[in-house]
Amino acid sequence: MIKAGSSVIHTPTGEHWHIIGVNREKNLVCVAGYPPTVANLSDCMEIIEGQGIKKAVLEYRIDEFGTDWD
Repeated sequence: MIKAGSSVIHTPTGEHWHIIGVNREKNLVCVAGYPPTVANLSDCMEIIEGQGIKKAVLEYRIDEFGTDWD
C-alpha cells in the first residue's frame, strides 16, 4: 500500500517518484522534489514500501501542499 516514504513508478510518465503524502479520499499523492507535484494515486505503482518521512520533509509537505495528507 502506497504511503509517505514509498517509491513508486508513475505509470503515465514512467518516472520514479518518492511519495511524501497520500490522500486516499481524493485519490492523490504529493511527490518530493521541485516543482511541487500532485498526481493521481491510481497512476502510481509502488516499487519500494514506505517507511514514513522525516520531520524536515513533513514540514516541506505542509508548506507546499497543506495538511490533508497521510
